[in-house]
Amino acid sequence: MKWSFESTDASGAYHVRDDLLAYLEVYATPDSDLESAVLIFGELVGNVVRHAPGAIAVRLYWEDGAAVLIVRDAGPGFDWDCASLPDPLAECGRGLFIVQAMARSIEIRRLAPCGTEAIARLPVALRPTA
Repeated sequence: MKWSFESTDASGAYHVRDDLLAYLEVYATPDSDLESAVLIFGELVGNVVRHAPGAIAVRLYWEDGAAVLIVRDAGPGFDWDCASLPDPLAECGRGLFIVQAMARSIEIRRLAPCGTEAIARLPVALRPTA
């Protein structure tokens, strides 16, 4: 599944979120954590809106029975130090820690010549086929 929208298009983000959830409801196991998956999507998109306005590309695919979400931007790019705790009084910096706590894993890749790709393994498993 692939989607794209502009960071200024809130209705586009809601549409993608709803599509993502509807897709996962069909293909995920009943014990999958769809609420966390939607929250992870929101945090990753929120980071793009705040730090790298412009086009947002979203991809969802299955790898080894787990859902993987990629959110890509075309901003200046950044590096993330997952070992550093965010400042609890800062206006920003907690979103990726929320994602890290809720996802099975998170990886941030700086893209050349610009942009960032956030790759989150969602707490969602693929329903076995009959």
